[in-house]
Amino acid sequence: MVGTLSFGTLRTDGYTTRMFGAASGIDTDQLIDALVEARRIPAVRLENRIEENGRRLEALRELQGLVAALRDAVAGLRNPPGVLGVDENVFETKDVFLGASGPSSPNALLGARASNRAEPGVHQLVIERIATAHRIAGDAMAADDRPLADLVNGGNPFSGSFTLGLAGGPTATVTVDGTMSLRDVEAAIDAVSGTTGITASILKVGANDYRLVLAAAETGKSIQITPAGGDPVTDMLGLTTGGSTVKNELQAAQTARFSVDGVVMERTSNLVDDAIEGVTLNLFAADPSTTVTLEVAPSAATVEQAVRGFVDAYNALRDFVDTHRRMDENGQVAEEAVLFADTALRQIIDAVQREIGSAARGGTGTETLASVGIRYDEDNRLVFDAAAFEEAFARDPEAVRRVFEFRFRADSPDLVVYERSNALADFDFTVDIVDADGDGVIESATIDGVAADVNGGTITGRAGTPYEGLTLLWVGRGSTSIHVTASQGVADRLYNALESFLDETEGVLAREIGELEDANRRYEADIAEIDERVERYRRQLIDKFAKLESALATMDAMLKQVEATTLAWSGQKK
Repeated sequence: MVGTLSFGTLRTDGYTTRMFGAASGIDTDQLIDALVEARRIPAVRLENRIEENGRRLEALRELQGLVAALRDAVAGLRNPPGVLGVDENVFETKDVFLGASGPSSPNALLGARASNRAEPGVHQLVIERIATAHRIAGDAMAADDRPLADLVNGGNPFSGSFTLGLAGGPTATVTVDGTMSLRDVEAAIDAVSGTTGITASILKVGANDYRLVLAAAETGKSIQITPAGGDPVTDMLGLTTGGSTVKNELQAAQTARFSVDGVVMERTSNLVDDAIEGVTLNLFAADPSTTVTLEVAPSAATVEQAVRGFVDAYNALRDFVDTHRRMDENGQVAEEAVLFADTALRQIIDAVQREIGSAARGGTGTETLASVGIRYDEDNRLVFDAAAFEEAFARDPEAVRRVFEFRFRADSPDLVVYERSNALADFDFTVDIVDADGDGVIESATIDGVAADVNGGTITGRAGTPYEGLTLLWVGRGSTSIHVTASQGVADRLYNALESFLDETEGVLAREIGELEDANRRYEADIAEIDERVERYRRQLIDKFAKLESALATMDAMLKQVEATTLAWSGQKK
């Protein structure tokens, strides 16, 4: 689009040049701008709405982030559902404590970490030996860069091959001839190390003393060399005698040997993850005279850190809410309160405060946040009393868990919870399963006599029943009845509520954000249409005023001509 340029009374609009104001004396540019601006008032109103919506969108997205942060803060405290939920459960995290009776420090002998699946308990360990990697060397060579034929075979050519690998593992064939140097042999062995698990290096022991060293990448497995044809090249290098017997052993392959609670075990590696379930041991050194005490215990520090994170996340959300409910000194809505009276904000904070202020459902009524040292202050912020929490956790960790978690107990280990929601209203019930042919596929099921939906091994409570939102997973066979008790703590109910608000399709936040974005797109389209009409109107005004100026200029010229003619007739001079 070609713009408009003005120089005094000369105006270029598009590709047309016109004179303005010369005849009329009117500031045409100012008049046109005023008329166009008046016509564009509807677009300005829409632009103001877009700006206002932009501020609301920014605030809603910040709210969305705070809600997600609070949801994530309680996720590990809720006893996450599913077969892998234990790995994310904060209450299942374990600490490992080491002690020792004997001359060595326990930390000098081993390191240990425990997964969430480790069982609390105390174990006694004695490390008799640690695993070592096999290392062998060849004979001394006078140089590492001269042909081997000159070094080991009196200058005579030779060629041979051998297979190389670790005991029980894959092997590769290496070929060596007299034209190669010791460095060439090193490179040939390293080229197949990904298969063999054996690396080569050259040590310079002294002047004219170079030695090829082979090292196993794994502990507890010996290096095995077997002739594969041609000349006995490994004997010529001094790696073997008789083609396969190691000649110069620097370090023998050795397994780790240790005992756990008096049971002797051997492993090829010093990293042991199958001796104590859920515990990984890293053996550093051996000392048969020292007994290491290894205690696995619930990690109170991790739980406390997670609870602090929940408190902080709630208070951050509460700060945001107060900002958007603020009034100024004149009793008007404060400028920063962009979401004042917003539906989503009100629904979210009401639900959060309702769940935080409630006791665990299905419990005794005493499982509240206050019972573990979390209370409101006068500003509606949560205050965490660390001493009270630590005392409660030390006294009865299960009671603390009931405050936060969804707890489930069934007569049979074959029935577990797969999903649950806040719609669950009954926490003490019996599940009757019909699997008449014993194939593990449920034909029908009821929960306290109420029919449930079944699909393979899943049992789902129907909408409108006390078991809505509950999905159970059964891995047994044959018809059976299983009694279940459950309770639903604050963290689980809060997580479910927040998750519904954050739903990308049905959540109140997504809906409100989507509506504002849609409105802004409509406004932008309307503005474009208005601007197109206004531009046409501007051009029409320019044409009209240009014609007016032309007419006035013509009239002025005619008047001047008449005046000159009249004066001439009368013999007068101007």
